[in-house]
Amino acid sequence: MPLRKILHVDDDHVMRMMTRTALTRSPQGFEIESCLSGKEALEKISGFSPDLLLVDMIMPIMDGPAFVHAVRQLDDPLRSKTPVVFITGKDEIHIRDRDILEPVLGIIHKPFSASQLGNDLAALWNGYKK
Repeated sequence: MPLRKILHVDDDHVMRMMTRTALTRSPQGFEIESCLSGKEALEKISGFSPDLLLVDMIMPIMDGPAFVHAVRQLDDPLRSKTPVVFITGKDEIHIRDRDILEPVLGIIHKPFSASQLGNDLAALWNGYKK
């Protein structure tokens, strides 16, 4: 199954707009739903039905891992196993409770190449054993 729909969660407006533009204009032409918080993303996830969650690690109130943990608790078998790619500006990160958050396909470090982002996500997706 090809990667088509991505739910992107990032509290930074500029990052959301840059990521949306990069992914919708990429050769893959992804469909993007952008959310400014984990709470907003939880409200939209079932209606959007993403193939992939692209989630900022550091956000106020509900950070990336907490958001993914909340997704895993949803009473929705499709969403509870949606693959994740985290985005972070930190050089060194530790994903706590990794088993709970699986499947985590990878981590993209900020700053990233907007022109390469679609290809990077497609490569992570294609390497994922669905």
